[in-house]
Amino acid sequence: MKVTVFGLFVLIATATLFTGDVLADQRSYVWTYEYLTVPRGEAELETYFTISTPDKSNLEGNTSTEHRLELEVGMTERFDFSVYQIFSQAPEEELRYKGFQLRARYRIGEKGKYLVDPLIYLEYKGVSDFSEHGVEAKLILAKDIGRFNIALNPIIEFEFGDENKVEAEYALGMSYGVNRLLRIGLEAKGSKDGHYIGPVISHGGRFWVTLGSAFNVGSVEEGKPEFQMRMLLGIGF
Repeated sequence: MKVTVFGLFVLIATATLFTGDVLADQRSYVWTYEYLTVPRGEAELETYFTISTPDKSNLEGNTSTEHRLELEVGMTERFDFSVYQIFSQAPEEELRYKGFQLRARYRIGEKGKYLVDPLIYLEYKGVSDFSEHGVEAKLILAKDIGRFNIALNPIIEFEFGDENKVEAEYALGMSYGVNRLLRIGLEAKGSKDGHYIGPVISHGGRFWVTLGSAFNVGSVEEGKPEFQMRMLLGIGF
């Protein structure tokens, strides 16, 4: 399954690199969302690769991975829709199917119209037997000041299953555009389970990549990660 997912992405990426210009929905952050939607009639394929460990001093045999394959489609100039397929791999175990997500984003107004640029984000999370459900809502608040960008995501998540849960989270990113292709920055995220901070770097064009990390600040809930690293790859077509 791992080869199939990666092979599909490489096939589309290779084909697109030898065609005309592509309008990509480049991400400057790996945890934080910006004021971006895919333009109407365009699409983008993205992969997420995340590693997590509950003990950052002992990675060997103690690191889990998650693989996400996402297809984004621009429905209007302000609204896009995405489908995720998610796979996970615990230490010393095989890759398994974890579930799916359906996501919608809507940009409010035009860039620069308000003090900050707002976007509404809604996501449904499910599993193959529909025994568990989740809904995540985010308010994306972002601002560009020259080459500098700041984005804040207040998040509320609802989980429905054997136990119903409500959890508040946040993500915050700040980055600087070194040139047309390269951005560097810092991200923070957190919830009642713990708080994290780490550097992020992105490089884009027709084919873009973003790499970020999250180191725990203070203590974390037992079993939750002390360290995470995530790499995003994306290509528009």
